[in-house]
Parts: sequence; C-alpha cells; structure tokens
Amino acid sequence: MASLQESLQFIEKNFVEINPSNEVVLDLKYATNDNFMKQNVYSGFNRCFVSPVTHLMFTKACAELRLFHPDLQFLIWDALRPRAVQILFHTHLKGTPFENYIASPYPGSLHNFGMAMDLTLQTKDGQPLDMGTDFDDFSDLSQPKLEKKFLASGQLTQQQFNNRLLLRQILEDQGFQVLEHEWWHFNALPKNEVYQQFPILE
Repeated sequence: MASLQESLQFIEKNFVEINPSNEVVLDLKYATNDNFMKQNVYSGFNRCFVSPVTHLMFTKACAELRLFHPDLQFLIWDALRPRAVQILFHTHLKGTPFENYIASPYPGSLHNFGMAMDLTLQTKDGQPLDMGTDFDDFSDLSQPKLEKKFLASGQLTQQQFNNRLLLRQILEDQGFQVLEHEWWHFNALPKNEVYQQFPILE
C-alpha cells in the first residue's frame, strides 16, 4: 500500500528486515490475494520486518531449528503490519462471528508494533507440516486452547497436534508465546510491555 511505502524510512529506522535463508521462506499472504480479504492489502509491498526485540528472538529460533531440525524451515505469512491495514481487517470482520480474531486497531495489534509473527514449519522441499487447519482459518479447530478436546474427538490427529507442539517448542524456547486462538500467531512480548513503550507503524 502507498502509505506503507511512504513510511519506509520510518520502518527501516525502527524495525529489522527478515530475509529468506536456509531457515526462512517468505509467503506474505496479505501482499497477495490469497487471504481472507481476497485482496492485496499491502499493494505490492512484500518485505518482512519485525521489531529488533522480535528479530533477536527469531534469530535464536532459527539457530535452534538449524541445529536440531535441519530438514525444516520457517514459512512466514505475516509480521509487521500497519495500523491502517488493521483498521481494514477490523472493519471487514466487525459484526461477524469472526470479529474476535482481529485485534482492535486501538491500541493496536502486536503486529502493528512488529512484535507478532504468523508462521508455520515446512520441509526443505516446500511441504508445509500438517497443522490441522490452514492459515487464518477462523474456526475452533485453529485454537490451541481447544486442542486437547479436538485430539480426544479425533478432529485433530496426533501428528497434527505434534506438529503444532514442535512449532511452539522451537519458538517458546526463545520467549515467544502462542496466541490462544491461533496456532500460527506468536507474540514476542506481552501486550502490557509493548503499548506505549515501542513504536507503532501507522
């Protein structure tokens, strides 16, 4: 989106870019039409940025992945997101059964501070691990807090559950915390440590 490109100087001053590597593949969904909005809300801006704090933690997670799971890599779907896009998302889902999946633009999603990442694991030949649902699947099956119920009912297989646990273990070892209703969403810091203390991308 134009405002994001116009803000590039602010972004490069306050955030750190994540580039593709042996451990990282980028598929920034909101820079494509393959997302719940069915449109490219980033208007061609397809670079991946996070806060310096998040970048350091993620770099350590990549080192753990390289050391203990060299056949796998992270597949990143979203990271730093402008508040302007958060407003679009929130407006789109407001009044629907799915509105709780999108944080209010005020005070903002941790994505708007570069403090959240949406990601999964895939094999080096590009096959994403089966997590039981796709990215941005707004269903109860996506929710980590309900996994044991779905595992018991058979709606989530043991392998799908194990894949989610592997993703969490690698990231939580470095201090990330999974969002309780989205298995793909990880916060670098608690919200109360971010608001009013770190820059937000408008």
